Amino acid sequence: MQFASLSGLWFSLSIPFILVLYLLKRRYIDTEVSSHMLWRRVLREQEANRPWQRLTRQLLLLLQLLAASILVLALMQPYIHGQQTAKSHIFFVLDASASMQTSTDRGTRIEEAKQDILTFALEEAQNSSYSLLIMKDRPELLLQRESSLSSLQAALNKVALFYGKTNVREALSLTSALTREEIDGEVRIYTDSQWVENAEGVTFSIPVSIQEPGIQRRAGDEVTNPPENVAITQFGVKEIQDSAEYKAVAVVKNWGTVSILVKATLYAGSKEIRTDSLNLKGGEQKSIYVDKLPRADVYKLQLDGKDVLEADNTAYAFPEGTGRIQAAYVGEGNLFLEKALTLAKTDILHIQKNNDGTYPPPLGLEPDLIIVDGVTESTLKSDVWQRLLASKPVWRFAPSSKSDLEPQQTISASPFSITDHPISRYIHLQDVNVAQAQTRALKPWEKAIISSASVPLVLAGTEEGIPNLTFTFALEQSDLALRSEFPILVQNAVAWLTQHHGGNLGRLTAGDRKEIVLHPEATKAIWKATMEGVNEEEAERNGDQLSSMQTAPKLPGLYEFVEFNAGGNKVQTRLLEVVMDPRESNVNGKIENKLVFNPGSGVDAGIDRSKDILLNNTMLIPWLIVILLILLVLEWEVYRRGHSI
Repeated sequence: MQFASLSGLWFSLSIPFILVLYLLKRRYIDTEVSSHMLWRRVLREQEANRPWQRLTRQLLLLLQLLAASILVLALMQPYIHGQQTAKSHIFFVLDASASMQTSTDRGTRIEEAKQDILTFALEEAQNSSYSLLIMKDRPELLLQRESSLSSLQAALNKVALFYGKTNVREALSLTSALTREEIDGEVRIYTDSQWVENAEGVTFSIPVSIQEPGIQRRAGDEVTNPPENVAITQFGVKEIQDSAEYKAVAVVKNWGTVSILVKATLYAGSKEIRTDSLNLKGGEQKSIYVDKLPRADVYKLQLDGKDVLEADNTAYAFPEGTGRIQAAYVGEGNLFLEKALTLAKTDILHIQKNNDGTYPPPLGLEPDLIIVDGVTESTLKSDVWQRLLASKPVWRFAPSSKSDLEPQQTISASPFSITDHPISRYIHLQDVNVAQAQTRALKPWEKAIISSASVPLVLAGTEEGIPNLTFTFALEQSDLALRSEFPILVQNAVAWLTQHHGGNLGRLTAGDRKEIVLHPEATKAIWKATMEGVNEEEAERNGDQLSSMQTAPKLPGLYEFVEFNAGGNKVQTRLLEVVMDPRESNVNGKIENKLVFNPGSGVDAGIDRSKDILLNNTMLIPWLIVILLILLVLEWEVYRRGHSI
């Protein structure tokens, strides 16, 4: 038996008070006697008149003391534990974050949580209604006030792990809002409490409790058996300067509390390069350095060992230099321009003039950019050149010699007019001199972004989705190439012209959104996983067009973002590594959050909810009241019969 309140103990002071009253009371009874022999008995009693003797054979006193004791006991609200009775509405909240994939004795944490939900519903809440909310990036309400166990089980079967950033506070706030008008409800949160944000301050108007799967208990006490997890926290590959070799750097950390032995295997493409054995103490991290790696489009690092979380055991890296710009340079060449192009990570293929004055097209090469420096396009009349000029970004420079087809105008020293454009970013062109520039009618898609008075100097525009850039002056007829801003201008120009260029998309956390520059001809795209058993997903669309804002796939791994043109032909493929939220790797990172149960925050604020703890137990107060009434009847019977002494 237990007590809900000890404040009733103050009434126990009435017991000694009753005793004192009986001790101090003196009684004299008039009695007719027939003999003086009775006086001897009276004298003996007066001689041995001790206070405690007055308590002998006092039936009324015993009844009053018993009544006072029962009243004290009733004020303490005694109860005994009984079989738990569930509320009429159970609101389940299930954590679906990546750490819930941690292995346990019964599978994984999330599998154990699902089983615990079904067990509770089957054994203790069969007559209740159920709601189910999933905790992920955005809370997902899968079930609302369904009374069928099969509906609850079907909803739980739909729950999949979410490897991105879990918004715990938003999920709990929504739960609080949905249950604010509840009177007979209960919130049960199934989570490993590995929250990356503090949820304190969220108030519930109905009782709330946290159920932790994967926690072993013995005799009511938690058994400490922390899981062991090793994760790759960093992995990158960089090209060795002036070399065709690469070096890799990785950091591996043990998030557990005991030592663990793992093997780290490095792959270049599909070829195994090296395997290292690492013995990591609890909380220790170590770095791995590998030099002289062969060239590959993608590298993989794989951990093998005793581990409870597999999603952070694989990492991919793309070497710097992957996707370098290949530019076909048509013209005599310019030392300053070529140097600036090299700084912009552009590989230059020089196209030499033939004896007949024409330029041969590049053989066996699909350049990403074509630079036409001082060359009239009449010398590029072949079908191959026409196809390349129509399908590739082109950067044109006016010839230095005068031409009757393109009249030129002398440029004054007046300030330049610069329009806001990606090419003109960080450019001021102070004290730059330009001798003369071509003057011609602008094409419909061209826009002047740099001008001198009314003479356009730099033209930019997009023709059928292909960017084009034109300098209406020759570099030899200006000192622009000698200015410190020139490499920045070249960098901006290359970046804008080749914004659709392939390569890789880097690394994203599952579920994150990224703006992707699409190929001009792309009308459709898919996410294609390199892992077995993962279906391809169609890329997001904005109406009839392919959207540039894309959401990363939900499962960690390596993906290809494949783009197709209107004819269904592949026009571009880029790689993306999807990782789980790295904060989930600390499988022992439990956070103690005290959720607030405030009965006055709901619509039933006038109802006394402070005794909710007793709703699932058997109260003894009714039985005490019955006993007290029986004692009052007995006490009355004592008075009625005159048994006062």
